[in-house]
Amino acid sequence: MVDADQPRPAAKPARYSAVRLNSPEWFARVGEVARVIGSDRFHRELVELAGAAINHDACWIIRYSRVAPPDVLYTKDVASDVVAYYTNLYSSVDPFSEYWRKNGSPGVLMLNDVGSPGRSWDMYHKVFQTLASISDELGMFFSTVGHCCFGLFLERETGRFSPTDIERARLIFPMLEGFHRSHLGALFNDLRNPRGTQVEGFITRPTLIEDRFGVDVFANDAWRDAARRAPALGDAVEALRVAPGGTIHAAGPLTVKVEVFDRDFPLAPGGRMYVLDAPQRGVEDDPDRLLEDALGIFTPREREILLLLMNGQTTGEIAQKLSLSKGTIKNCRLRMYRKAGVGSERALVKHVMQSIGAR
Repeated sequence: MVDADQPRPAAKPARYSAVRLNSPEWFARVGEVARVIGSDRFHRELVELAGAAINHDACWIIRYSRVAPPDVLYTKDVASDVVAYYTNLYSSVDPFSEYWRKNGSPGVLMLNDVGSPGRSWDMYHKVFQTLASISDELGMFFSTVGHCCFGLFLERETGRFSPTDIERARLIFPMLEGFHRSHLGALFNDLRNPRGTQVEGFITRPTLIEDRFGVDVFANDAWRDAARRAPALGDAVEALRVAPGGTIHAAGPLTVKVEVFDRDFPLAPGGRMYVLDAPQRGVEDDPDRLLEDALGIFTPREREILLLLMNGQTTGEIAQKLSLSKGTIKNCRLRMYRKAGVGSERALVKHVMQSIGAR
């Protein structure tokens, strides 16, 4: 958030520069991704491959679920305290998570693609991204199983991803998705081998897989335990054997969702996967209430100005909106700095965010 009264700093070059897509380095990276399919290094190499095509400063891998909070799996050049703030508070207002929860689909996504501005959106965009030094982020979503996906994110600390960057991401996405599907297929193939690769991160809840004839191919321990405790689970599966993918069946306290595999899926071509939903998530803290509590040390006028600052408005814009002079706004900002014990607008926003995280 830079005051319009001050000169704007020039955008710094990105930490990692893109390579040409027909260069030896690019093809070497593509080969490395293919080599590690089925291993626990796969998604790290996949996000590195995406980053080789697009200028960026940092990257994240986050697993999203429609029934569970986001889970940060990997970061590069991201401070540990930023990851902690995201995990402990700001994951609950992550608009990418909300997008996936509302039946999102795979593809390349920018922040403006996944939600309309509102208080939660502003807390993520104006507060969390400011603290995390994220000027822009580009996401790529890859479906897994059981309502989940992997989100691979490239971040810029200054400037924005250009239309050319976004177009390049969309150009390489089908290849990246193909690698991801091959990796997922390799993991599921290994389920036939008790000594094969573990699939933690893909199958974390009670799960049954049947082939297209209704014959069991795989069931994890959680599913078998649930089936022993609740005979109604078998009735739910029976009801879902002819239902379209995405159908949810409720049997008493149980909620089961069915996913239909493509005919080329390695483990069960044309088969089905049944997933028992996790217990309903507890009531989360209301972002609006948390924000209001954190602003308790400020007067109503100071709160009003701070919220406008957090929404990215300049001193001049705030003065015009509130029918006050720029000098009045600047004096109010100085009072807020003293109350919070900070010396800059950025530090003030960080103080508010830390106060929210401590509640």
